[in-house]
Amino acid sequence: MKDLKQRLSFGSLLIAGIIGLFLLDRDTLPGAAMSVFALLALSAQAEFYTMLAQSQHPNRPRIGVFFGALTLANAWFAWVSVGSLVIGLLVSLLVLEILQQCVEEAPQRIATTLLGWMVVPLLLSSVLYIRLIDPHDGWEWVMLLVVSCKAGDSAAYLAGSAWGRHKLIPAVSPNKSWEGAFASVLGALAGGWIVADWAFGGRMDAAVWICAVLVCNVAAQFGDLAESLLKRGCATKDSASAVPAFGGSFDMVDSFLIAAPVLHGYLLLTLYSA
Repeated sequence: MKDLKQRLSFGSLLIAGIIGLFLLDRDTLPGAAMSVFALLALSAQAEFYTMLAQSQHPNRPRIGVFFGALTLANAWFAWVSVGSLVIGLLVSLLVLEILQQCVEEAPQRIATTLLGWMVVPLLLSSVLYIRLIDPHDGWEWVMLLVVSCKAGDSAAYLAGSAWGRHKLIPAVSPNKSWEGAFASVLGALAGGWIVADWAFGGRMDAAVWICAVLVCNVAAQFGDLAESLLKRGCATKDSASAVPAFGGSFDMVDSFLIAAPVLHGYLLLTLYSA
């Protein structure tokens, strides 16, 4: 009950803050929401590196976060290809290990640093690509992504806590249930309907936004499970404790890890293929 009260109180503040940030982004400072999101993504990446290190998986957090910042900035400014960033990070890690003569556990440091970069900033850079996908609809699609993911999260938590009986994938996430997963879909559709009516002004066909919401929700649930997989592999419950009852930055962005690139791909294949 205490956890639920904290989630409701802090969740309300977060919702108000997110709405205000998105309105500021739309009406006054374009890119403001994406700047805050980029900082949150880098914080999540740093938390992941800390989780890895605490579970005896050595890594190079400074160079990983540096390239994470480059990746997110590159998504906005389109300086180089993503492949160039991959090569740049890998070459930098190899040269660093050679110059420091750190032979022991060198493969592990290189692999875990690459993993932290790929799982967090590389995947989350898709949010910025969605924002830039169309001059008129980019903002609205990011709103749809955020609302459908977080509305689904909230519905899953409430329904799972109250009625969850059948475990979804207990080896990965013991607390998630099929009842919560189904409620997540309904919550995402409810949130998507609000965005379609308000942000898109009702001009988006129902079939289009419903399909987009379903794509987001299924991918968001897998993103949540992906973070659970990584946390359990690191023998930790929460990535951090920055926000009471919610955990850290990594816990707050986990829904977008898979949902953002999947929605971006869906939009490119269906509406913005040209």
